[in-house]
Amino acid sequence: MIIDLVNKTVVITGSSRGIGREAAYRFAREGANVIINYKSSYEQAESLLQEIKKINKNCIAVKADVTKVKEVEHLYQETIKTFGRVDVLLNNAGLCSDNRINMMSEDQWKDIMDVNLNSVFLCSKIFSKDMIKNESGKIINIASMKGQIGCEGQTNYSASKAGVIGFTKALAKELGHFKISVNAVCPGFIVTDLNRHNEEKQTAANSLSVIKQDNALDDLMNFLVFLLSDHCKGVSGRIFNIDSRIK
Repeated sequence: MIIDLVNKTVVITGSSRGIGREAAYRFAREGANVIINYKSSYEQAESLLQEIKKINKNCIAVKADVTKVKEVEHLYQETIKTFGRVDVLLNNAGLCSDNRINMMSEDQWKDIMDVNLNSVFLCSKIFSKDMIKNESGKIINIASMKGQIGCEGQTNYSASKAGVIGFTKALAKELGHFKISVNAVCPGFIVTDLNRHNEEKQTAANSLSVIKQDNALDDLMNFLVFLLSDHCKGVSGRIFNIDSRIK
């Protein structure tokens, strides 16, 4: 089976670093037109863009705060202006701000909900316009195992990701009428800027997974490429746990 993403236009929110950065590079390598989105990390986004353009020139970087409707509209318009359509929206932007419930501020709660959940709503609402018109497209939401089982000290993060899971299931039923699939992926423990120095999180996450892998990130990227491809049609409203763990 040959899997590629040639000529597919893929928007990845929060893709200047972490999982989003790796996804942008991998999708570009598979032939996709990639829109790198960043809020403030210009240097990281520009560095990624230049790296990607060595293998695929059909990529752009767009600054947009995906928690603000006008900026999401800007991201959408830049995508349509450059590539003419949207095939895939990968809602990847995410944030952590951990604390015990009795110590958690309202801002810690609201900020996490805004980035992790509200951005998924805004981007899905705006980008699905083109998908509905074309009766084609895919929305993939990066959720978390913590949205399924909860995590001590992360009530805000766990609740936001549980919201993403519920949102995914409901939106799949709405957009299925237009031949648009909506799925969520819950990765295992992958070292990113959000968790790089937190050994407690790594130990807890690893205890939930069955198989140890040298690189759980490869598992995730391979699965995402398949999910984006034309080999995966008619699958919607599903929550996929890609929970291999690092050694």
